[in-house]
Amino acid sequence: MNNNIYISEINKNLIRILSLIDSDNTSLSYGMGDRYFWAWGLTDFGNATFQGIAHGLSRLWTSGLWPFESSEKNFIKRINSLFTGAKNLTRSNGSLEEAFPNEGSYCVTALVAFDFLVTLDLLSDKISNTQRNNYIEIIRPFIAFLINNDENHAIISNHLATAVAALLRWDLLIGGDKKAANKADILLARILKNQSKEGWFKEYEGLDPGYQTLCIHYLSDVHLIRPDLNLLEKISRSVRFLEFFAHPDGSFGGHYGSRCTRFYYPSGILALADEIPESIGLSTYLQNSISENRVVGLSSMDESNLIPMFNSYAWAASLSQNRNQGIIENGSGLLPFESKQPFRRNFNDAGLLIDRGHKHYSIINYKKGGVTYHFAGNKLAHIDTGVILESPKGKLGSNQIYDKNLNVIFTNNSIQIHNRFAEMPKKKTSPFKFLILRLLCISIFRFSSIRNLAKRLLVKYLITEPRLWPIWNVRVIKLGEDLKIIDQSDFKSGFNKVKLTGPFTPIHMASQGYWQVQDEFQDAS
Repeated sequence: MNNNIYISEINKNLIRILSLIDSDNTSLSYGMGDRYFWAWGLTDFGNATFQGIAHGLSRLWTSGLWPFESSEKNFIKRINSLFTGAKNLTRSNGSLEEAFPNEGSYCVTALVAFDFLVTLDLLSDKISNTQRNNYIEIIRPFIAFLINNDENHAIISNHLATAVAALLRWDLLIGGDKKAANKADILLARILKNQSKEGWFKEYEGLDPGYQTLCIHYLSDVHLIRPDLNLLEKISRSVRFLEFFAHPDGSFGGHYGSRCTRFYYPSGILALADEIPESIGLSTYLQNSISENRVVGLSSMDESNLIPMFNSYAWAASLSQNRNQGIIENGSGLLPFESKQPFRRNFNDAGLLIDRGHKHYSIINYKKGGVTYHFAGNKLAHIDTGVILESPKGKLGSNQIYDKNLNVIFTNNSIQIHNRFAEMPKKKTSPFKFLILRLLCISIFRFSSIRNLAKRLLVKYLITEPRLWPIWNVRVIKLGEDLKIIDQSDFKSGFNKVKLTGPFTPIHMASQGYWQVQDEFQDAS
């Protein structure tokens, strides 16, 4: 196996990444990375996330991992174009957008600010003072937006961590910005307040291993530039929690998470391998998974999530290039699923039970209706994501929800879960819906208070507060090597049980469902 699997994956994808950028300097969209906007003309706004490509490209260049015989002049020209593109995408309030015009995306503004600040740091000895000052002035409105605004439609820890990392890098760059530093303190305190004592960072309603690795990507950067903030213990606890969700078949995370993701961002965990021993074992194991496509990684990403993953892989590639490779290859300790001794671990805050036997490994989220992953040996023997009913009106409802009234009974070898069904917001878009959205975008969504209220209402409808049905399900999970699940639902007249052919996601979540090789040969039901 190639010792630096991250650069191998990058080289598979770098051509398509470079092809995203408008390199025609006579174009009004010069330097923009959203091809749907500048090339195809299929959207009426530019997704600014793509401008963050500058970060990953600069990592490769300064680490000696750039695979082409490019001149430094042409390389810097490309970076300049990405900054120019971002400048032309910036709204009058300093914000950038991802999903719709006048969105005022706190997350994407923070993401591009962070990526540009890292780029500026990496290329500091390769650009002129004029270029440096130009970069700073392009970034400045982003920082002002982050200081003067907030993300309050949900607790999404990876978003907040992005902003913290951007604000603190800005504070460091210009030699002190009290407003930026104070806002970073506020956001970091919010993240840590919502970190469970079990180690996980909140993503909407609970834990999500995939997005937790992205959160660590940013928090590790914060720790490295500001060790005085004493984040190491918080991150260490997070990594120790994540170890439980590396699976025997090489996969990571899944439907038991709040956002149902299966991807893994390697950089933040690898960056602290010298300080957190558990990081070594987790990094080593999932590095092997990446090489075999057993975990969702860079090659599985669609364009909306491509750039953050690319930047993470570029950082991981540079780390692997520069550190003592033997440390990572040798690993450190066993992951929980490799334990020689059977154990059961109940993460009560998360609602997760881990059951390790001599021949099996089970993960059950009993606060999410009893979503179950069961591994026999090194194979996934069973996924059960719950029960779906169809109402007389054709609406679908599921018991796979976070239910405040959920009742759980534990015995020595079983779990009984009593919870309600909720309607699933399974909808498709339409020209009429797009028309309504665009009318809102050019009118009342220009007011941040109205826009933010709409976001809060959408999150409640699509994720956190689905419409409850007066129907209950009792799920009994019998633990052990031959795990069994028995469901009993109090059907109402006209409701029918839907036959499932695989796992399902009950909420709207764009980042779930990316391919990994196990999807080709595992019969999930």
